[in-house]
Amino acid sequence: MAYDILIKEAKDLSEDKIEQVIEFMRFLKYSAQNEQKKPTNNNIAFHRSINPLADEFIMMAENFDETPECFKEYI
Repeated sequence: MAYDILIKEAKDLSEDKIEQVIEFMRFLKYSAQNEQKKPTNNNIAFHRSINPLADEFIMMAENFDETPECFKEYI
């Protein structure tokens, strides 16, 4: 039944639109394969670091929080 609907809908499309549909179908198949490969073990936890740049020094200007001169007339 679904194949009949697919063919019926595709009859009115141009060649380039049919190519787009085929590419989307391939994407869906690829996505489905990748979902099957993912581990389903919920016991594995992923931990992010609070600050990935914590070991590096980050220099910020002393007037970082101040409003720029060009915007002061709007405040």
